[in-house]
Amino acid sequence: VNHVTCALCDMVCTSVSSLKAHIRFRHCDERSFHCHLCDSGFKNAYDLHKHVETHNDSDAYSCDVEGCGFTSRTLRTLRQHYKRA
Repeated sequence: VNHVTCALCDMVCTSVSSLKAHIRFRHCDERSFHCHLCDSGFKNAYDLHKHVETHNDSDAYSCDVEGCGFTSRTLRTLRQHYKRA
């Protein structure tokens, strides 16, 4: 099995393509994905999508447990609430 080591942090990857991805996400500050609602930039489309959800004026997600009034703008925050509560 071939292993490729990152020259910047000694991370070992199993392929050149995974090394390139590692370098892009861990060592580069380039943020090519820009929010159309504010000046924020992101490294990938997923992070941009999750950020855009925070611009919602209303809380799109709410706890379905009776008596709990928790609401959030993102599904991730609601899932964290379920784990805590």
